[in-house]
Amino acid sequence: MRYLLDTNHWSYLQEGHPEVVDRFRRLPEKAEVYMSVVTQAELLAGIELVRSERRRRELERLYREVIGSVTEIVPITSEVAREFAHVYVELRRKGRPIETNDMWIAATARVFGFILVTSDEHFQYVDGLRVEDWTKSRTSQW
Repeated sequence: MRYLLDTNHWSYLQEGHPEVVDRFRRLPEKAEVYMSVVTQAELLAGIELVRSERRRRELERLYREVIGSVTEIVPITSEVAREFAHVYVELRRKGRPIETNDMWIAATARVFGFILVTSDEHFQYVDGLRVEDWTKSRTSQW
């Protein structure tokens, strides 16, 4: 299995969310866990926004730990950009826009055939995504 964790699930791992940490630890040995470069940017921006130096250092430490468990950080390629355009048009025609960064993440998951791990329900409007929410042990095919 190949998983692309959305930003919220990487944050849950950093925070020690019990269900998410448990599910992450129970992944089969052959499972691969990916991070989108978009998620990487969101996590780094979150660290930069913290005003407390002590908390920022703690988040930086947690970020380094999380990065160590990533199979690969997936870049935005021309193929992902083309898929982003498809996702954007599909959602616009449905009248269901979602945040731009989430469209990039959805496009990445579709291009590479990843299972998207997220607790954001708006991903249900993106056709063809396999989605799991480790906070609820819920698996969906949207």
